[in-house]
Amino acid sequence: MNEVIMSKKNKSLVVKASEGDAFWQPGTIKGNCIAIKVSPWNIPLTGHTVFLHELPKNGTVGEHAHEKEEEIFICLEGKGTITIDDKDFLFRQHDVAYIAPYSKHKIRATSDSPLKYMVIISPTGLEERLKLMGIERKSLNEAPPEPFDSNIGRQDTHGVIKR
Repeated sequence: MNEVIMSKKNKSLVVKASEGDAFWQPGTIKGNCIAIKVSPWNIPLTGHTVFLHELPKNGTVGEHAHEKEEEIFICLEGKGTITIDDKDFLFRQHDVAYIAPYSKHKIRATSDSPLKYMVIISPTGLEERLKLMGIERKSLNEAPPEPFDSNIGRQDTHGVIKR
């Protein structure tokens, strides 16, 4: 359960590792999962969405760009390659990547263990697309589903531009 700390002016909260709405993501590899930690779903006036993304070995997020969102990726565990505007960068523990609007980017997990990274996005809205694309994860120990395709069409892009 979220620990909400109330003051006269602000609403702050701590989201535990086991908390957040989590969704298995489409793709060709099992185990691609995002867990939304902060969004308008739990902080109505926030201007950010924060989620934990876990990519299994050889898992990828395909090349795309965003019309208006800025993204910050913070690597927590594992290693990967992040490609930004056709330039490859090693992405490993404690590295930070900033993605500007309209920058093409993709990421691939390259270590034997999963690549785990936090994503901070502003403005909000992408969480709705991630939910629509995904399959809800019911518990932390739930086995991942077999690989699946996205169930949303181009009309539901929420500002994501496929490249």
